[in-house]
Amino acid sequence: LAAALLFALGGRAAGDAHSGAEPLAPGHGGVVPVQEPGPDASREAAAAAMEERAISEAREDADEVHREEHLALEVTILIFLVCVSLMVGQFLHGRRIFWLPESGATILIGFLFGVLVHLVDPSSESQERRFYFDPEFFNLFLLPPIIFESGYAINQFLFFRNLGAISAFAVLGTLVSTAATWWAIYHLGAWGLVPELSPVEAGSFAALISAVDPVATLATFGALRVDPQLNNLVFGESVLNDAVSLIIFRSVAHYGVFAQFSPAVHLPKVAASFVVTACGSLVYGVGVGMAGAMLLKGARLGRHGHLQKVEIGLFWAVSYLSFVGAEVPHLSGIVASLFCGITMRRYAAPNLSPGARLGVEHTLAALAAVADTVVFLLVGLAMVLYVDDMDLNFTLVTIGTILIARAFNVFPIALVVNLMRPDPIGYGEQVVMWWSGLRGAIAVALACQVPGEDGLRPKIVAVTMQVVVFTIFVLGGSTKSLLNRMRIRTDAPPYDEAEAVLTEAERRAHGHAASMDAALYDLLVDHAVPEAAAAGAGDEDHAHGPHKGGGGMQEAFVLRMKSRAAKNGVPIASISGF
Repeated sequence: LAAALLFALGGRAAGDAHSGAEPLAPGHGGVVPVQEPGPDASREAAAAAMEERAISEAREDADEVHREEHLALEVTILIFLVCVSLMVGQFLHGRRIFWLPESGATILIGFLFGVLVHLVDPSSESQERRFYFDPEFFNLFLLPPIIFESGYAINQFLFFRNLGAISAFAVLGTLVSTAATWWAIYHLGAWGLVPELSPVEAGSFAALISAVDPVATLATFGALRVDPQLNNLVFGESVLNDAVSLIIFRSVAHYGVFAQFSPAVHLPKVAASFVVTACGSLVYGVGVGMAGAMLLKGARLGRHGHLQKVEIGLFWAVSYLSFVGAEVPHLSGIVASLFCGITMRRYAAPNLSPGARLGVEHTLAALAAVADTVVFLLVGLAMVLYVDDMDLNFTLVTIGTILIARAFNVFPIALVVNLMRPDPIGYGEQVVMWWSGLRGAIAVALACQVPGEDGLRPKIVAVTMQVVVFTIFVLGGSTKSLLNRMRIRTDAPPYDEAEAVLTEAERRAHGHAASMDAALYDLLVDHAVPEAAAAGAGDEDHAHGPHKGGGGMQEAFVLRMKSRAAKNGVPIASISGF
């Protein structure tokens, strides 16, 4: 560009000089002869073009280096905030401060830092670069370790014994909550009490806002050692509820995008999509878990324990594959990863050497804790982006709606479930379960993907974040007071399945499950691995601590099995840790 400008200025100067010169002599026809550029001029133009190209490439390299420096700075700040959040959480846990949940403190730290950076650099580009809550990053990198560790650490005996009640609350209850919220938000918008949403937007919002994440409640349960039955019900319902909400959200969004949504026409399709996705995800997760067990058994790495890093690496790779692999055919990674964790705990972990097994437990717990912390930090940081879109009236109406909808979920279903349970769920426990309907990062991630008008999406995200903050600080912070008021048992000992009294129906179901489990255990477990039997069958309760191994564990396991067999009248051959 510089060379062309100089050439044009030079030509104009030459033309001015010629215009002031004397007339040409006859014979030239009054025309100035055009001279071809010489070799020197061509070389100068080529050199100028090369120089300009070099300058452009240097600028691109400088911009790339600048972006890398900013990314490194952002990652450094995020790691620093994670460390601060973990230390603050440990302080709150050590001092037994329950009115400020650890997740709430993490959100507060992220929000305060976001406000600070906004005051220093209020440009929209800076905000978009630093604070954007990316649902793809959350779904593919932060959610998998959290869900898999939940399935791996769950008390399997309690989970499967309460599976009927958990499924009722998680599946039927979530459908009831979503339907009630859908109807309320859509009609309140038509009446002008909240922003008017289309049927698809209202259904998507109802599905995402029905996803519960009682991390603050469960943290309080763990610190106070609440009754394991109640803990297992709330925990199991929350994990399955997230999967159900995600499946409903995707089904409503899918049929709302490709057609004019009509409840009479498309609701049966949504129901069919829900059933296919849920069953397919469960089968896929169990299949991946069994494949991982076969892989570890065939590798025979656990027999000697010389390559514990390889054992842990393979275990982690299979666990991550269970989530991301399910997302490829549009299944639910949450369901798949949850049941893969349950399956691998039972059949794959015994194929690990004792050291690798302990390393897997600590690695999974650490990854889940860090991912949880990063999630709530990002929620706090992202709140700064949506301050201008917050709608207090919409938020208050949504909070009231979800509390009423959860009441329609918990109390009627508990009434039906109690008719079939030998140990009914008490009224106080039902109130605690209703109060445990906290919302979390999954709702925020889905809010960023709501179909429809882009102008309404920021408002929906802002309202979702306000609901998350309210439920964590108000509902989660008052959990201890509610437990005291409802006289819920605390300081309870760990659950011992040997003390459980099974009904006749449970005894028959347990016998069939034990027979199938014994066949799968023989097929998938390498019995040459040291302590495989004791680790695989006797360490199902993660709350009891990591497996230490040794003959004492084996003897304790045998005694526990004999005690259970004698109490429930089941032959010892049909008893297993499952």
